[in-house]
Amino acid sequence: MNWISYNIDDINSKYLYKFLSEENLKKFLDTGNIWFSRSDKFGDRMECVMIKDLIKSPPDFKEIEARKRRHLISCFHEGNIETLAFWDTYAKTDKDRRKYALRFNREDLIKMLILNKQALTSLSSISRLVHGRVRYLNLIGASNKKLESKTVSYTAFRKEYVFAYEREYRFDITLKNETNNLGVNINIGNPNDIDFVIHVNPLLESEDYIDCIKRIDQKGFKIKFEESTLAKWLKPELWK
Repeated sequence: MNWISYNIDDINSKYLYKFLSEENLKKFLDTGNIWFSRSDKFGDRMECVMIKDLIKSPPDFKEIEARKRRHLISCFHEGNIETLAFWDTYAKTDKDRRKYALRFNREDLIKMLILNKQALTSLSSISRLVHGRVRYLNLIGASNKKLESKTVSYTAFRKEYVFAYEREYRFDITLKNETNNLGVNINIGNPNDIDFVIHVNPLLESEDYIDCIKRIDQKGFKIKFEESTLAKWLKPELWK
């Protein structure tokens, strides 16, 4: 089964960014795996909601949750440089905080993911494979007439307009049946051989920021580290 591209005709961003915690960066550097999460594990309650769900009153939440359990999604942010809006400024715990970003060439990453069909053999009954940009539309509170004009081709590629700053680019594996697995890892190769850059969160305190760089070095990936374009403006001491 081939991947379908969606909403990419006018895209001009060169890179895709993946923002990761300390633990998840380690997992990637150890394995080269990209995690696809079951969409009911995302925080957005409107994830995979369809127009018909919003028109119906009350919505069939059982049907919506069942639909979410058929979507395995990996989220990236598209852009030419990373911005402050891309970095989390809060987290429940320090362990969960996004301290790192992987920057991939967009076209290269797409090729690595869509050409690795062997990685999909662990999944049964795949219905569809889609990658592309999310469309941001205001749907909550809209009249039924307006809702009917805001349909999208693929339900996993619509979010509320308030999240437009995220500039999200997704890879979505749609299954024919619900899965009990929380997600799946798709391998894109040996991290030592893949072309990517690691940024460290410029919002971290300077001591933590420097420690993160040291940990990248300890993992043997110092060559992949590149100073964030934002770092020196947030940390004047780095100009020295």
